[in-house]
Amino acid sequence: MTEPQPSIDMQSSFAARAASGDFLNAEKLEDVVGLCLSGGGYRAMIYHVGALVRLNELGFLSELQEVASVSGGSITAGMLAVAWPKLRFDDRGRAINFIEQFAEPLIRFAAVGVDVKAILIGLLPGWRASDVVAAAYDRHLFGGATLQDIPDKPRFTFMATNLQTGSGWRFAKAYAADYRVGRIDHPSLPLAFVVAASSAFPPFLSPVRLKFDRNTVKPMTGADLHQPPFTEEAVLTDGGVYDNLGLERVWKRCRTIVVSNAGRSTPEVGSPTGRWIGQLFRTLALVQQQAENSRKRILFGMNNLKQRKVAFWSIETPMSGYGVPDALPMTAESAATASNMRTRLNPFKPEEINLLLQAGYAGADASLRSQKLAENSPVATFQRLPLLH
Repeated sequence: MTEPQPSIDMQSSFAARAASGDFLNAEKLEDVVGLCLSGGGYRAMIYHVGALVRLNELGFLSELQEVASVSGGSITAGMLAVAWPKLRFDDRGRAINFIEQFAEPLIRFAAVGVDVKAILIGLLPGWRASDVVAAAYDRHLFGGATLQDIPDKPRFTFMATNLQTGSGWRFAKAYAADYRVGRIDHPSLPLAFVVAASSAFPPFLSPVRLKFDRNTVKPMTGADLHQPPFTEEAVLTDGGVYDNLGLERVWKRCRTIVVSNAGRSTPEVGSPTGRWIGQLFRTLALVQQQAENSRKRILFGMNNLKQRKVAFWSIETPMSGYGVPDALPMTAESAATASNMRTRLNPFKPEEINLLLQAGYAGADASLRSQKLAENSPVATFQRLPLLH
């Protein structure tokens, strides 16, 4: 067995690239636009649909070079990847069949219950909850598509978390990789499996196990764990565990970053429980919140330093928070209602779907205009959303 090579620690890596002039020491930075779709179950899935409808109206969708996603955001991104070859763009860069090819299948899927059935079947010997989830994704959305069926441009990256290494597993058309283990070139994995891995919320829908044939995982620079058992099997969970905003790939490659965030902050509790289980879940939520806050500070700091151009909209932010005087009417109460919706993969009511569509649409519109990345043309209106009645 090959002895693992010691990896370069983060401090040494940054010190070695001190002259790069970029906060992240990004070596592959390009003057392109990248979109990040956060996690958050069906809540995120539908919120991002509303945001993407507005991006398409503004002609911004066709400018995307990178789309990175985690968890519920990966359901949306997967449907976008499948729909992309069917989209018909006009001379202004707007897909004229966007609603029917992309939005409507996801809205229909939001009425399908997945998680309870998956959890119950996963309790049976020889069954895994993730297989049930993947089957539902494939049946209702992806129709047998693999990673090799999605477009080359924009480049779609679906993130999961490797429970073995603590790193992210990136799934894309060109390669799938954990930088500590190695890479698989041109993976033919089913898209439904990849999205199920990205949205495998622990502990009920995870882990997802990906077994590799011999010599499938190739070594790469810095892969200090390129050895069994890491090169024989990956044990994966929700991509939001590693990075719930999906920033890792995009902020190292794209000078313009747009982030659709359907996650909400951990709420304050005046009298936290003293019970062990309650403390455990509360502590884990706070740990994840602090990790996400750190990423936000880096993101906004790079924007302030003009190293990146950032548009960031969040489900819990009322329209008054963007400083756009003619923003769409989305009150603080409505934003709070949307952000407090569950993140499960269970059926959403029409009124819940409508509110999430409106919140994503209004947030994307206000954020892009506040950062001077778009103008209000065509004028934003909820009437163009595929609202349910």
